[in-house]
Amino acid sequence: MSLTREKILELGEELILKRGYNAFSYQDISSELGIKNAAVHYYFPAKENLGTSIIKNNILRFEEMLDNMNTREFDEWGQLEAFFKFYLKSNREDKICILGSLGSEFQSLSESTKRELQKMTGMIIEWLSSILDKGRNKGLFKYIGDAKSRALLILSCLVAGLQLARLMDKSDFKAIHLQLLDDLKP
Repeated sequence: MSLTREKILELGEELILKRGYNAFSYQDISSELGIKNAAVHYYFPAKENLGTSIIKNNILRFEEMLDNMNTREFDEWGQLEAFFKFYLKSNREDKICILGSLGSEFQSLSESTKRELQKMTGMIIEWLSSILDKGRNKGLFKYIGDAKSRALLILSCLVAGLQLARLMDKSDFKAIHLQLLDDLKP
């Protein structure tokens, strides 16, 4: 992958997480990177190409995280805590997650970007449901209801919690994080 393309992807993602998808332009990217607008268009002819590529990169990073946890033989608690650490890091960096940022602008996204965002969300919910179910069967977790409903609740709290932390105090996100974990303890 070209270094310029990589930098465009990184900056595009940062702008999505800090400002939102519709709040930046290719001019913002080209100015920040010191390149011509045409260079951004060379790698990503339309903004939807950039948005879709950013989500695909996030999917790859999520899959790499899962592979890493499996290689290191994390139990279900370890996997959940590693997932939560990603959100804690986002909170420290004053970023919201890609799901929250793009989800709030979903209706304005291209069809390809919507599909990739839905794919990523589905993957996360499926994985989270699976570890919650396995963890409950092992006695590591305790919760009422089915695993998918709990996974939806957890992901919703994490996504919305990052947005709320921007309005309130960053420490409020830590409280959400700890409460979610406490609610799963047997």
